[in-house]
Amino acid sequence: MSPPALIGVAALRGRYTARSIQLGENPEVLVPLLRRIWTETFGRDTAAMAGALLARNWWSLAVDPKPRRWHRQPPVAGLGYPAVTEINTIRQGSLREKLDGFDEWLYLLRLDQRLLVVYEATVHGRWLRHSVHHLDPVEDLFVTAPALDEGGPVMTVCTVCGAVDEIDHVEVPSMAGYGHDTATICTRCGSSVATDPMFGAHITRKPWPPHAPTTDDAGGTR
Repeated sequence: MSPPALIGVAALRGRYTARSIQLGENPEVLVPLLRRIWTETFGRDTAAMAGALLARNWWSLAVDPKPRRWHRQPPVAGLGYPAVTEINTIRQGSLREKLDGFDEWLYLLRLDQRLLVVYEATVHGRWLRHSVHHLDPVEDLFVTAPALDEGGPVMTVCTVCGAVDEIDHVEVPSMAGYGHDTATICTRCGSSVATDPMFGAHITRKPWPPHAPTTDDAGGTR
C-alpha cells in the first residue's frame, strides 16, 4: 500500500496549505508524475496546477485516469481520482508542527521558483526536508536554487535525485601535466561531473531510484 501524503503550496515562515492524497507514493514515483501533470495537463502553469490540486482531497494522482466502477466520483481529467469521502477539509499547517504519525510525505509547490520541495515524516514526529526538485528539469547535473527561507544560503541541487547540498568536490593536479582534474559527486545517488584540461566535462547520471540487485538461480545476488 502506498503511504498517505499531503500535497499543497508553501507559504511564508514555514506555513503551508495542502490536501491529502490517500495513495501518495514515494518521491521516486510522485515527482516524475507531478512533472508530467505540470507539463501535459497545465502547460507549465504552476499556479493553475496548484489551484486544481487544492480544490479537493485525492485518492491518487494520474495523468490519464480512467473511470472506475467502484469510485463514486468521476476522475478529474489530467489529474487523478478524487477521494471518496464526505470530509472535504483543506489543511493549514506548519513545518514545525507535531505530526500524528499518519502522513509520511509532504509535497509543497513553491510557485515563485517553480520548485517542488519534498518533506518526510521522521521518527521524532516532525517534518524533515528530503529533496528539492525543479519542475522543469535542466540539462545540468547540479544547479543552484534560491534559498527556501528569505535571506538564507543558495542551495546546490542534484537534478537526478533532488538532493540538496549533498555534494562532494575533489580537485587534484591533472595527469595531463597541467591544470587540474575535478570531480563533483552527489553523495545520495552517485551522479557526478568530472572535468580535465584535455576533454572538458563528462557527466554521469546514475539510475534513480537505484536498481535492486537481481537474484540468480543459486540464491545469490549479482
